[in-house]
This record gives sequence, C-alpha cells and structure tokens, in this order.
Amino acid sequence: MKRSIQKNNLLRMAGSLVMALLSSAGAEMVCAGTITLTDLNLGDAMSISSLNNTANGVTVTETYGEKTLIPYSSLVPLYPDSGHNAIVTASGTYFDKVVTYTGFNSGDLFEFEFQILNDTFSCPDSDWRDYHFEIWNDDFTARQQAPWASPNPNSGNLPTLASDQFTGLVIHPNVATFHSFAGSGERHEYGVVGTYTLRMELYSFNNTGDGSFGLRQVATTAVPEPGSMAIFGLGVSLVVAARRKRVQSKLGDSALAI
Repeated sequence: MKRSIQKNNLLRMAGSLVMALLSSAGAEMVCAGTITLTDLNLGDAMSISSLNNTANGVTVTETYGEKTLIPYSSLVPLYPDSGHNAIVTASGTYFDKVVTYTGFNSGDLFEFEFQILNDTFSCPDSDWRDYHFEIWNDDFTARQQAPWASPNPNSGNLPTLASDQFTGLVIHPNVATFHSFAGSGERHEYGVVGTYTLRMELYSFNNTGDGSFGLRQVATTAVPEPGSMAIFGLGVSLVVAARRKRVQSKLGDSALAI
C-alpha cells in the first residue's frame, strides 16, 4: 500500500513537471524576447504615454496630435494613398520611433497593439482616412522589408493584423496600411482612441534574435478642396484683421494718453 502511494506521488510529480515544461515552451513560442520603443522626437505633439507587457507582446498607448498637412505617398501603388495628406509636425517630421528587440527565436511571433488617440483637431478635416505603419532601418535612411506574421498559417488562434477603425488592410513588404473604402464613410474620428494590431516575427529581420528597426506611423486625411481652403483662408484673414485692429486701437489709446 505504501509503495503504491509513493508511486502515485511520483507519477503526479512527473506529470506536473511535464505540464510546466509544456507551458513554458508554449509561452516561448509566442514571445520569448523583450523589446523597447524609443520616441525620436520628444518635443512634438506625437508621443508614447505608456507601454505595457501582454501575454503575446506589448500594448502601446499613444497620442497623435500634429496638425500640419503635406502630400503623402507610402510608395505603395494602391488605392489608399490616393488624394491624401499626411498629418505631420510643423517642420515636416513624422511620428518615428526605434524598436529594439533582444532574445527572440526563429518562429516567435510578437504582437504590437497600438491604442492611438486622434488629437489632430484642425481645419479642414480632423478625421483620419488611413493609418500607415512604415518599416525603416533604425536611422530612417532606407526602407526595410517587414516580416509580417499575417497572413501566417502557423499563427494558431492569434488574431491577424487588424484595426477597429478601418475594414481595409493592404500589406506591402515595408508598409501596412489600414484604410477606408471609397464611399464607406469610415474615419478614425477626432477625439477617438483606435486600436491597431501588428504581428511580426522579429527574428526574421536579420535572422538573429537581437536587432532594431525604425517604425514610422502616418495618419492621413483628405486633400482639402479649393472651397474649403478658401473658407479657411478667409477665416485666417479675419482673425489677422481683428488682431491688427485691436493693436491699432491700443496704439491710438496710448497716443491720446501721452
């Protein structure tokens, strides 16, 4: 009887050890390494506010608050870029960050979940039409091919690249574009936090578990129509005229007081 109890205890211990090893191996298959994100332009209105580890990767909370429009092309010769402007800083810089990773194995899938606040209130249009993730080298001098893990037949139950704001997705070697379809009315509206999920096999960047790459995020909006620009220009002119009138009025009052 005593031998039987000891045997059962040994079997239970062995079973627990096997389950622990299997659980550990399963976790490593999803995300074995670690990453850091470095914002390259800390003085602008586009910023990382938090980064939290998850079972499959990280959740990054961000604010995108610039208001200057410039013509944009993601270099992808497809519909989403047609007639759109990038929303950038006043000096024309983008929302750039360097991703540094370490300790990854071949086949490890890492999930980036970006929760992004649209804080780009401006005339003529504050709602985003597309959202782009561009992949560069870590000094942003050359495009780099991204090892997108979607579509990936080995991804199991992990969700694919996705967005809760747009139903359209175009995957190119160095850019993933979430976009609205013509006439769909889809927008990532001002004041709304949108979730964008990317999945990558980081080891595949350079066939090594340690490395870095540049990640550029680009929100776009429609090119202003001439009528909208005229109204905007008129509004600016009225504001300038009102300010000039107040200044002249103050100067007149000062002259009378002398």
